Amino acid sequence: MMDLTRQKHRQETQASESSFDHLADQVWSMMQEMKEGEFFRSHAAHSWHPRVNLYETAQMFFVCVELAGMPHKAIDIRADKGLLHIIGVRHKPALPENVTNVSVYLMEIDSGRFHRKVPIPENAQMDAIRAVYRHGYLWVMIPRATNPSE
Repeated sequence: MMDLTRQKHRQETQASESSFDHLADQVWSMMQEMKEGEFFRSHAAHSWHPRVNLYETAQMFFVCVELAGMPHKAIDIRADKGLLHIIGVRHKPALPENVTNVSVYLMEIDSGRFHRKVPIPENAQMDAIRAVYRHGYLWVMIPRATNPSE
């Protein structure tokens, strides 16, 4: 009977240590994310990178950049040395008027300076790049050169 009690105690202790190890691993992962800036991605010290989708047709390359909540005049688009640069500053979302005593539970929307670099294909017609901003998406259209030497 004494051996069964010891064995049961050891099993309970091992199970408890295993649960604690799992919890400790989770806490460690969260601390690493916070240290690397991925936990609170919305801080002004570093620029963030808006999400991008890339598309192409036989005639055109399309770059779609997710930039909700910005006036289009606040977005700077440049093409230089084979890169498309999308630069700007997005402010934090403003709460509705008359809202007070607010606690933040989750903050995933990036704000502050951003700079996204997208490689431009060699066969792009650099002098004909156009951009349109609608419904929170910046669309950059880059025509393909009709002659590879263009």
